[in-house]
Amino acid sequence: MTKRAKLLLTVSALFTLSMGMSNVFLNILLWKESKNFIVLAQYNLMQYIFLPITFIFAGWLSKRKNGIWSLRLGIAFFITFFGLILFLKDRISKLVLLFGILYGIAAGFYWLAFHVLCFDFTSTENRDTFNGFNGSIAGICGAAAPISSAYIINKNFLGMGYTIVFSISLLLFVVLILVSFLIKAEYYDSKMNFKKIFNINLQDWSFLRKGLLMWGFRDVIIGFLIIVLVFKSTGSEWSVGTFSLIASIISSVTYVIEQKLIKPKSRLKSMLTGALVMFIAVWGLVVNIRYGTLLLYMIMESASLPFFLVPFSSASFNIISIQHQDDLRLEYIINKEIMLNSGRIVSLLILISLLWFIKYDWSLNFFLLFIGCTQLIALYFLRKMNVWRMSNS
Repeated sequence: MTKRAKLLLTVSALFTLSMGMSNVFLNILLWKESKNFIVLAQYNLMQYIFLPITFIFAGWLSKRKNGIWSLRLGIAFFITFFGLILFLKDRISKLVLLFGILYGIAAGFYWLAFHVLCFDFTSTENRDTFNGFNGSIAGICGAAAPISSAYIINKNFLGMGYTIVFSISLLLFVVLILVSFLIKAEYYDSKMNFKKIFNINLQDWSFLRKGLLMWGFRDVIIGFLIIVLVFKSTGSEWSVGTFSLIASIISSVTYVIEQKLIKPKSRLKSMLTGALVMFIAVWGLVVNIRYGTLLLYMIMESASLPFFLVPFSSASFNIISIQHQDDLRLEYIINKEIMLNSGRIVSLLILISLLWFIKYDWSLNFFLLFIGCTQLIALYFLRKMNVWRMSNS
């Protein structure tokens, strides 16, 4: 890998460390203040609405300049986000829509930049390797961060456990913006093709869009629901930290195994294995949501997710490369995010409707079953893509 790719992995590590310190426990804090899943769903819904909107503006900026500009803007918005959390900590649940919007804007700028720079700093030959290393690093940081936060909150140093955790996240983003000045990228100085954002007619991309839409449905599980259910079952931040530690260690090891075992010709088999194990994992939660079944779910999820996600993540970039449409990579990435977040939005609206109208805890069990099988529907579309055969040759 190039020096720029390694620096981008450093950015990813710092970002994952910062978000791992605070993101899980921000949802826990919202739950403690509101005791209402609808409040958490609204917070996450605002994120997923404003993230793709921001992607479009971030893409326009990156076309005019380069991805580094969008990266720094995203980091700056995250600094603002955590600054406001520290300033308004006792009123977060009352301003949940504002914080959701701000997070969505910050994430939109950051992830647009990260996806673009990933494409620019890698190729079809080393993209799986980069994604594998990125997954492993994210797993390690994701293991260290939540357990560290849980320890700080559990000890409640100076009565400021949550304040210390959010302050560390803020500091890490300050370091991140300094690291961003070490990364050099070419100036594009080109115009955004807005027509392409909403209308890409490639057959492979059409299948990918459908797969992304269905994958977005289950993203809600990973986003916040499982972690909050763990806290609801135990009432302990330490149990949440331990839970996240176990999941991250397993995930990190599995990313390494995936890199060693899975060759280009076996990518579809890898994805099928991952999708089936994830589907089996959710059945324990359908029967009974408690700490034991949640832990079993997360172990199986963490062990199977890399086998699905690494080939999936690489496929979209490989389609662009094979079609020789590198100059439209931003438009493709934005189109991809619109579909992914559309799935997330619909899934959250279904969850909010269930909680609002049914008002029974068992509605969560059936919601988990519904979104626990959507990766199989996604794979139904993804397996039709020609990119698997073309990248094997």
